[in-house]
Amino acid sequence: MDFNPIDKIPELMEKLRAYNPIIRTKTDKGYDWLAEDSFCIEIPNPQAGKNITIECENEGEFTVCFAYFHSHHFADDYGYTEMCDDLLNLLNNKTCSAAIFCGSGNEWKGSTMIEKDKISLPIEEIFSFVYEHDKFAEQLRTNGGEARFDFWDGSLNKIIKL
Repeated sequence: MDFNPIDKIPELMEKLRAYNPIIRTKTDKGYDWLAEDSFCIEIPNPQAGKNITIECENEGEFTVCFAYFHSHHFADDYGYTEMCDDLLNLLNNKTCSAAIFCGSGNEWKGSTMIEKDKISLPIEEIFSFVYEHDKFAEQLRTNGGEARFDFWDGSLNKIIKL
């Protein structure tokens, strides 16, 4: 760790100011999962869609969450740059959250972030990390399911039935 993630909050708030970010703490409703000394930056979706959150752990790491996807980033220059790039790509709809669900009960099997132009790839390729497990692959073949692609701009969202 090169720096404490909470020390980057002012810089992140400035970078994201066009999106009206809000700082959340453990005392805020729905954020009781945060550690006492950690903070979360919430980026409200103006379309009443899914929000983005950035957890800034004291002496820990950054965690970015959007829809069904989350990513962890180390508190070093590389991790911070990668996180900022991921955020911009999400906010500019260049990438989206991709999640795969199984059966009529929509049991979550996995999620990732994917570039917009790769949504047309075969589902087995997009979710290869799920299909490499024989048990999950068989469940999906037998029970069907769906793949969901959630964008910051919800009008771009897509659901593919399996």
